Amino acid sequence: MTFSIVARCPRTGALGVATSSKALAAGGAVPHCRAGVAAIASQAFSNRYLGIDGLSLVEQGLPAERAIERVIESDAGRELRQLAIVDKESRVAAYTGERCIDWAGHVLGGGYVCLGNILTGEDVVKEMATAFERSVEEELPERLIRALEAGQDAGGDRRGRQSAGIHVVRTEEYPYCDLRVDDHPDPVPELRRVLAIWQHDEPLLQAEPRRDDFTPHWEAVLRGREMIEESLQEDAAAR
Repeated sequence: MTFSIVARCPRTGALGVATSSKALAAGGAVPHCRAGVAAIASQAFSNRYLGIDGLSLVEQGLPAERAIERVIESDAGRELRQLAIVDKESRVAAYTGERCIDWAGHVLGGGYVCLGNILTGEDVVKEMATAFERSVEEELPERLIRALEAGQDAGGDRRGRQSAGIHVVRTEEYPYCDLRVDDHPDPVPELRRVLAIWQHDEPLLQAEPRRDDFTPHWEAVLRGREMIEESLQEDAAAR
């Protein structure tokens, strides 16, 4: 009921998941990411604990392939699950249960996996992979949205459209990019619109607190505060 991509950027080390589905709020349910560890997509008749436990196993030192084996063998509902992992070393692994609804499957590439179920056909994941590989010079959020757009153009979820999301982590414990369209008649183009706003504002993220420095670019933060205060004063004077 979902098509997704799980990927790592070899230049920045960013890890992320992008997803779209004819299901409410897929962007909040499918991705499981931890900076410096792994990115996981857990979908189909999803068991979110596969993503949660998979991250823990990779953090303990298991490679992607072994982690996916461990979590799948512990799940009695594995025939209905679909799962993909890329770890911090760009190792990838994926699993599609035998009872996932057709078309269901995955494509593994260098540092990424494209996967889906209840799709219009295999071309969905193939086109996603092609779009991702062709955008190698872009930042990871942009590469992920291009993969989603290609998957939707190839047919996407054969039940229709409802939600989409992008979740990317880089160096901090909080997400670098976390955008969702939870209920929309055309969620992938709407996600593209929201991502464009994020991309415009992305330089401001440099001023966000870091674990090793709670006040990076502090002067820029203070200037931003002054600009907001001036704008509020101008609005008040205009009333």
